[in-house]
Amino acid sequence: MTTQTKLGWDDLVAGQALGSYQLAQSQADVEEFQDVVDPRGDIYDESGWANLAYDTLHAVKQFVDLPQGTVHSKEAVAFHHPIDPSTECLVDVAVADRFTRRGRPGFVIENRITSGEEHCMTVYKTFVLPGTSEESDTQGNRAFDFGLFDMDLGEPDMPGIALESYEIPINQNLIDRFGKVTATDGPIHSDPAVATPIYGGTLLQAMYIFEIATQAMSRLSSVSRWSVSGKIAAKIVGSTISGESVTVAARVHEVVINEAARAMCSITATTNNGKTVFLARADAPLEAIRLIKDVRP
Repeated sequence: MTTQTKLGWDDLVAGQALGSYQLAQSQADVEEFQDVVDPRGDIYDESGWANLAYDTLHAVKQFVDLPQGTVHSKEAVAFHHPIDPSTECLVDVAVADRFTRRGRPGFVIENRITSGEEHCMTVYKTFVLPGTSEESDTQGNRAFDFGLFDMDLGEPDMPGIALESYEIPINQNLIDRFGKVTATDGPIHSDPAVATPIYGGTLLQAMYIFEIATQAMSRLSSVSRWSVSGKIAAKIVGSTISGESVTVAARVHEVVINEAARAMCSITATTNNGKTVFLARADAPLEAIRLIKDVRP
């Protein structure tokens, strides 16, 4: 594992390799992650582990300073290979972009996660920092969403095949447990005294919703197929607080058949008070039988 002084925004340069970080997740840690996000065991078992258990903030925090008030605004993940919990995982960390938007400083981190000799995930995390920048607004050199938001799917409520939606009640125990296994346990998530005056309550981590969205996509085929070719990109457009519930709903807008069938999907997450907090697009492997709820002879 490479160690160095944490860099601030002024130190970051697009294209800069920051180093490698060895993830310390054990199989027990992965099982704990799965128990938090899939408590009934409907999705994950020993034939298909949760790759996102390895997409934590540990690697980013090793190299970059994330001051209180930093907003995780976007996330994009391409899956290439299942991760074996018995194999050591390494994260190569680089600065994909550094920018100013509407006077706010931000940056994009690229994580390349390998398990043994296999490249398993490519991850882009976008952060917006608190405060303002005196630099002029800049255009990013490209969108770090694998082109998924370029898909012309229309609005999320446009015609398509609605998949089963999932309503999740949010409580502090859920937030705390998820924060423990993903290194997202800062005061805005864990301390009501800090979070409530600003947000009205402690915040649910956006990556929890991201994980539920990936589960919806894996249900279109299987966890194993999703983990070798799934792609998903999300914009985090609002926050969910303890005491609310959030409903994650996915819709298939288009099916593309080349060598195999692929589903082009949109996913939204909405709180019980009608606020949209999460928008995502995904390209998922598809087995048509998964879309048929009532098969008759």
